[in-house]
Amino acid sequence: MSLFSHQSAYAQAPAFPRHIVTAILVAHDGARWLPGTLTGLLGQERPVQRVVAVDTGSTDTSSSLLADALGQGSVLHTERRTAFGAAVTEALRSAPPVDPASLPYRIDAFDASDPFGDTDEDRPPRSTEPVEWLWLLHDDSEPAPDALHLLLRAADELPSAGVLGPKVRSWYDRRQLLEVGTTITGSGRRWTGLERREQDQGQHDAVRGALSVSSAGMLVRRDVWESLGGFDPRLPLSRDDTDFGWRVNAAGHRVVVVPDAVVQHAEAATRERRPIDVAANRPHRVDRAGAAFTLLANTTGPMWPLLYVRLFFGALLRALGYLLGKLPGMALDELLGTMSVLLRPAGFLSARRARARTRTMSDKDLGDLFPSRAATVRYAAEGLIGNLRRTEEPETRSGRHSSAESGPVDEDSESLDGESFVKLRMFMRRPGLSLAVALSLVTLFAARDLLGDGSLFGGALLPAPEGASDLWDRYRDTWHGVGFGDGASAPPYLGALAAFATLLLGKASTAVAVLLVGCVPLAGMSAYLCSRRLVSGPGVRVWGAAAYALTPVATGAVATGRLGTAVALVLAPVVARGAVQVIGAAGLKASMRAAWATGLVLAVVTAFVPLLWIAVLILALAAIGAAFAGLLDVRPGPALLLRLAAVLGTPLVLLGPWTLALAGKPSLLLTEPGLATNTLAEKGASPVGLLLLDPGGPGTLPGWISIALVLAALAALLRDSRRQAVLIAWAVALVGLALAVVASRADL
Repeated sequence: MSLFSHQSAYAQAPAFPRHIVTAILVAHDGARWLPGTLTGLLGQERPVQRVVAVDTGSTDTSSSLLADALGQGSVLHTERRTAFGAAVTEALRSAPPVDPASLPYRIDAFDASDPFGDTDEDRPPRSTEPVEWLWLLHDDSEPAPDALHLLLRAADELPSAGVLGPKVRSWYDRRQLLEVGTTITGSGRRWTGLERREQDQGQHDAVRGALSVSSAGMLVRRDVWESLGGFDPRLPLSRDDTDFGWRVNAAGHRVVVVPDAVVQHAEAATRERRPIDVAANRPHRVDRAGAAFTLLANTTGPMWPLLYVRLFFGALLRALGYLLGKLPGMALDELLGTMSVLLRPAGFLSARRARARTRTMSDKDLGDLFPSRAATVRYAAEGLIGNLRRTEEPETRSGRHSSAESGPVDEDSESLDGESFVKLRMFMRRPGLSLAVALSLVTLFAARDLLGDGSLFGGALLPAPEGASDLWDRYRDTWHGVGFGDGASAPPYLGALAAFATLLLGKASTAVAVLLVGCVPLAGMSAYLCSRRLVSGPGVRVWGAAAYALTPVATGAVATGRLGTAVALVLAPVVARGAVQVIGAAGLKASMRAAWATGLVLAVVTAFVPLLWIAVLILALAAIGAAFAGLLDVRPGPALLLRLAAVLGTPLVLLGPWTLALAGKPSLLLTEPGLATNTLAEKGASPVGLLLLDPGGPGTLPGWISIALVLAALAALLRDSRRQAVLIAWAVALVGLALAVVASRADL
């Protein structure tokens, strides 16, 4: 395996002659894509000086394809479980650094064959010091004919670059962008900055720095690779390039993306187009483990231990989201992948020590290479919408990540799906997605003046403290220095708010803004998801959820800063859905697990709005009486009583001493977080206005907005079908109306 072993000797020096390139091609059951990859590699306008191929135990014809194209001496063979980074390391063992004296040409800065050689003798010549590069290629990545030429041109112009990467487009839809440099969010999500199935129109073609580039087509200086130890062997499949790029930047080198250079990539392993042997054959599990390890191994700063907590709770929340989206496999992979790293701290602690030895720059110095907080919030919203889309049309799940391919027709259809009219049609056929987008747009427009730097306050909303730690301190304090001092228990909503703020990197003001400003879309999606088994027809569910989210109560809560009302609006549908299952109505199977879960959610709601616990208590007593009287189609008995006791008792236990304070001062049941001032709501609001869901006060929509909802509820009484469900709904409404009248007339 000698220099120029794959090609005839150069007749003259190649372009950029001082740059010596060794291409390393790793193959693993890639016979399906190798012909295109080899054609792209050997057809480069600026040829590589050396090629080393590594076949990792392929069972197809990959090995023979490599030998026929490159020669048997240029192909190494390793075991089937060899990771990509380990294969590159093995290739370098058999390809020692190039001796400049062995080059068949003289390196000359004024060589006319170098398109960037400068013949102006008034300017100093560029460096003639040889630089050796490694060009990493996957067996399913086909470089464009000018890819290496363009990468080396950028390398020649940017001597500080240690890694350069091309623009990556899809193998199947040749115009679809996959990557133009990548980074990572604080939750571990891989961030490309691209829209889903975004088409390449030159909109991202500026040469720029990046946290990392794809390993498919990565051009890395050999000295940089060897000084950093290459890819971390603890990342056998996913995030190895992200981790390496982060380390390269932290070591003081630049990672640069060169969009003019293009590589087409099939992403065969990620999209399960072939089995995974180097790790568990669960791409999402491997990806989440790689994400957690990359963050914990590379994040700097004194607050990095909080990242451990964030990853733990983030995995739980995402797993819950996958369960709501009816993707239990993804939920399990989310938990197992993240926990496999969190429960083995020795691995990432050892990696942190190793990285500290080569680091010259902190994350603060690299801040521009990470996505902004606004971008990550948008990404999280898109992820939620993606789960809803999969819930609405589960058959689409096989399109991108099915382990059983249907052949070229399915792959070719990916390009068709990128057409805008198809996207619009698919969007309109997904009512849940349409609802989420519509409510989000309405909220962003209505609250545009509230978005920006600083903290929200005003109305009933008190200024948020600096961080989550301040909320935790207030929650734990046994003495509150207000007036002459107070030794009463802290309100439990502080604990819930502190926990939520901790998940948002300790930003208390962000937590308040998300709960308050986001209550309209969150309430709408909560109502839509929780009505799935209770309401037939997605159109009716969308209408009901939108009407619920846009009631005057919701808009008034945002306008007047009533944080408790906002939280209650979001979680009330969850409590209602759980209560239906607890009593075994609507064909749902009753269980103690549902009772405990409903009690947990009710505890959170009670912490913000205690009056809702009273409403649930009244409705529970009414349900017991109706069940034993035979008015409800549920099975009465001790089991029903036990489940309802669990629902009602869980908040009393979890909220601890504060519940005892309620017994001594029942007026606290009518309070919620914030200031109690009569300017925020009309004193003694009329029952008719409350029936129309109009509490009065600033920021509420006119009461007539809800007339259609009330008329629909009255019309439902005339229907014979589902009479029991209608009566239950009216019972809930009347209990709520009665409590609202009491609250509006109370003197606190």
